[in-house]
Amino acid sequence: MLKIKDLKVNNILSNIDISFEQGKTYVIMGKNGIGKSTLLHAIMGRPDLDVSGSIVLNNIDISEHSVSDRAKLGLFMGFQSPTSIPGLSNFQLIKQAKNSTGADLVQDLKQFKQLANDLDLPSDWDRKSVNTEASGGQKKKNELIQMGMLDINIAMLDEPDSGLDVDGVDSLIKVLNDWKQDHRTLIVVAHYEKLISGINPDVVVNITEKGAITGGRELADKIFKTGFKDV
Repeated sequence: MLKIKDLKVNNILSNIDISFEQGKTYVIMGKNGIGKSTLLHAIMGRPDLDVSGSIVLNNIDISEHSVSDRAKLGLFMGFQSPTSIPGLSNFQLIKQAKNSTGADLVQDLKQFKQLANDLDLPSDWDRKSVNTEASGGQKKKNELIQMGMLDINIAMLDEPDSGLDVDGVDSLIKVLNDWKQDHRTLIVVAHYEKLISGINPDVVVNITEKGAITGGRELADKIFKTGFKDV
């Protein structure tokens, strides 16, 4: 379980109390600029943020942990605008993250190529530099490969459907639904009904100036119908 208590981040977020339970899917909603991305960055440990309150993962307070330590504990974040890393290939990133050698390395490459093929990425995607000369949709798909190959318990994705075409969104939904079958926690910042309907969240969280409002799928339906001002 990931439990956020009395979280305050800079002058953007305050009074945020949310518990993310194992095996459930969460959608984070809120009007533009309210702090949805900031919330994920704070949980992941972005060092330039001024964060107070507690962030507890599986009974471990990770509020003072580094980004790398949080990642080792099973946290993963997919970014709204993934950064390019020229000179580091997509598969080399996975190899270093997993410290793969020998037979494991061969199996990992096979898995990488299969995931890339499933996402309709080029056959040489493993050799291309991370997010370099890649479209927005390809960058998002690249994060899905990383999520699928690393040892992750909680995946936080910031607008994973941005930059994807219609077929890409369908592939995204399938990948996310397959991934969460292993009783893992999925947290997705989303605006659009197709993605939200496709992943069928257990909990919808609406971030407001006063804190976080939680509800079921009906909360998202209400937002789509009337907007954020009436929630």
